[in-house]
This record gives sequence, structure tokens and C-alpha cells, in this order.
Amino acid sequence: MRIPFITNWVQRRKLQAEIRHLALHAFYHSLDEIDALEALLEVERRKAMEAEVQARVTAQTHRALNCAVAQFAEVFDNSLSAVHQADGLTYAEVSALSALLAAAGRPDAGELWMKCHEMANQADKPEDSDDIEEAEVIGA
Repeated sequence: MRIPFITNWVQRRKLQAEIRHLALHAFYHSLDEIDALEALLEVERRKAMEAEVQARVTAQTHRALNCAVAQFAEVFDNSLSAVHQADGLTYAEVSALSALLAAAGRPDAGELWMKCHEMANQADKPEDSDDIEEAEVIGA
């Protein structure tokens, strides 16, 4: 037998309990999502802080490197040094020195070092070296 007033009341109570249960479930689920998002946000904050520290270190390194290159260029942009020391260096060493001077904004100094090295190598090579090589091949 069905009593209309009590049956409706029981059904409403049941629905209210289900709604409360679903609302609590949704609330706790949203709290879990908020916790997960906060953890993710914290990880991203740490990454951003580490990137900022790395950027500062890189900037300091670049400043130090630029100062060192400028000082190097200042010292090696010297024609007397090029004339007296280029002959004691290998081609690779002079080429690297020339490239560094050019990168430092002193391409003329780099070219001077290359020319001095070439002139020193030409002075060391005997002018009749081709004749000597031919004589050795012939067996004279």
C-alpha cells in the first residue's frame, strides 16, 4: 500500500541524500584537482626559478667572456707582437688568433697576424727549393 504523503517524503529524502552524496563527491574531487594543480604550479615555479638562475649565470659568463675577448684583442692588436711572434706559431694557431681578433671587432689585426705568419714562412723557405727537389728526384 502506498501512502502518498509519506512515500513522497521518503523519495525526497532519498534524492536529497543522493544529491548530498554527489555534491560531496564532486567537492572532494575538485579539492583533489586543486591539490594536483597546486603541485603542478609549484613544479613550474621551481623550473622558472632554476631557469632564471641559469640565465643569470649565463649572462655573467657572457659578460666575463666578452671582457676577456676585449682584453685579448687589446693585447694582440699589436703589430710588433705580430711581426715577432707570428713565425713561432703554426698556421692553425695564427688562424684561430685571427678569427678571434675578427670576432672581437678587429679584423685588420687578424689579417696582420696572417700576413706576418705568411711572410715568416716565405722567409724560412729557400727560394730555389723547387730546384733542389728536382735535383734530388733526378739523382744528381
